Amino acid sequence: MTINIGILNATGKLNSYTKILEKEIKVTLKKVSEYFDLANLDITVTPFQKGEESPSGIGGSALSSHRVELLIDCERDDVKSVIEAELVEVLSHEIHHSLRMGLGVPSVTLSQELIMEGLACHFEHTVTGGKQSSLFKDLQDYDWQQSLAKMSSILNEKDYHFNTFFLGTHPEEFPKYAGYWIGFNLVSQYIQKNKATDSEIIGLEAEKFFDGVS
Repeated sequence: MTINIGILNATGKLNSYTKILEKEIKVTLKKVSEYFDLANLDITVTPFQKGEESPSGIGGSALSSHRVELLIDCERDDVKSVIEAELVEVLSHEIHHSLRMGLGVPSVTLSQELIMEGLACHFEHTVTGGKQSSLFKDLQDYDWQQSLAKMSSILNEKDYHFNTFFLGTHPEEFPKYAGYWIGFNLVSQYIQKNKATDSEIIGLEAEKFFDGVS
């Protein structure tokens, strides 16, 4: 297993957080390894570009099947607390994306994106022992099935506006993080109905999760 951890710190902004970052990354890798075999993975950490910070103080992206990046808002006063509270779920989420990419499962249509994000959200939920994602704190009473019905005519479209469905740029249509919430619930429902595990379903095609949606 080859896993490289790189703290990209040319700015010096991560000087005070190198040890805690490395500790929490290793904790996450140990947790994720209980479910998946990890190999040939580069994990890098860098400060957010000014103006692009996440409200939670930490973000991430899966750049390929072998590269995941974490971004930290170094301008906050609570950076250490953010890392301790959020890194495990953010990194496990992005590693899941990376693993699914490696399986060659497409994620170009809206339905495929919903499931890709839903699978990763459910996996972070599993890894953290059922901790509620910070994305969902305002969505617990939101009717995901009604929103899914509103999307039904474009689920197979490739030309859709990600920010509308996932980032809340048009809140009159869908609240912030609605797409993640819908995907999470679709995956949760599938797992419950089929008595499946995160490990078993990572490579399933998106269509499987829409069969018999209730």
